[in-house]
Amino acid sequence: MNTETGYVSSALIRPLIEAAGTSFFDQLSEDDSGEMQTVLKQLRDPNSRIDEKAANQLISLLVRHSNNESLCVQSSQRFNVHSSCQLQHLFLCCNSLREALYYLEKFSTLLSHELEVQVTRTRENIIKIKLPISENFIVSTERHRTEIIISTLLSWLRQLCGTNLEISSITLPFPATQYMQSYKQQWRTDIEFNADECTIQFHNKWLDQGLHNTNPHILNMMKREVEEQYRKLARSGSLAIRIRKAFLQRKIRLNANQQEVADYFHISARTLNRHLHQENTSLKSIVTEIRIETARDMLINTTDSIEQIAIHIGLSGRRTLDRIFIKAMNESPAQYRLKQAHLPENTEFSGLVNDNLKLGS
Repeated sequence: MNTETGYVSSALIRPLIEAAGTSFFDQLSEDDSGEMQTVLKQLRDPNSRIDEKAANQLISLLVRHSNNESLCVQSSQRFNVHSSCQLQHLFLCCNSLREALYYLEKFSTLLSHELEVQVTRTRENIIKIKLPISENFIVSTERHRTEIIISTLLSWLRQLCGTNLEISSITLPFPATQYMQSYKQQWRTDIEFNADECTIQFHNKWLDQGLHNTNPHILNMMKREVEEQYRKLARSGSLAIRIRKAFLQRKIRLNANQQEVADYFHISARTLNRHLHQENTSLKSIVTEIRIETARDMLINTTDSIEQIAIHIGLSGRRTLDRIFIKAMNESPAQYRLKQAHLPENTEFSGLVNDNLKLGS
């Protein structure tokens, strides 16, 4: 499978098939059955990943045949060794929720190509597990995927911490649905619709409660298996795109060296270079592109000095920023800021500059 096209872990889909029941297969038309045979074979392995289009089609079929629009909103499942993926094993072997969330945040893309989980804490000591928001979150397929992911993570959380774990609230970016009562009944917490973010929230007190004492050898074995899966995934898709995402989400410092970036993706520096060369780019090119994009945005939208902007994007000072900016944009940061300040608000100049930058990178 080419991960460029998008993918969904079979671990997210298997509980839906179990919820729909065996009658689902009897209701499939011959056309549906033929198209789904390959996907259904892949689903036998909870660690496999299936094409995003095929996953969306299967989810839609399951919802339609079950005549239950809320099918993807599920209550916590009991642990099933035959249906659980290796990332779930690692999550449940952790000795604290803090440790489990660390691995979830690090390896979340094993579940879906767009699933970059971020864990944050508010001043009120509320932990937020933040999920990315799709541009098309109102579309039913995107909404169902979000419901599946939240249901899955809630199951993992309660399997690890027990049913006493109190989820403070869940925020959803889309409007209330006709089956909105199912959210509260199945997820057992307050739901906020039309929110600016998609989160699962609970109090900080749950992070470090002792859960169990897993044999460190078993934990390390689970970790190695998940790292190997992650390594294969990084090799099968665009490494440049993944590196770019990691930089933009500040999971890696912009002035990180080559070895640090390679370590983040659990590959050697030599492998990193080889893959980027195959993608006709380099780590230096990716970093420079992000620095220029960030600098352009800050020059337009902030009053920070050019020196401050240079430091913010990991450069030694203004002189270095001037040099790379002029090379990419054919003008200095000061000239760019001045020009942008005199452009009409609806100008298309910014988009043209961005296209030129990409063509020249």
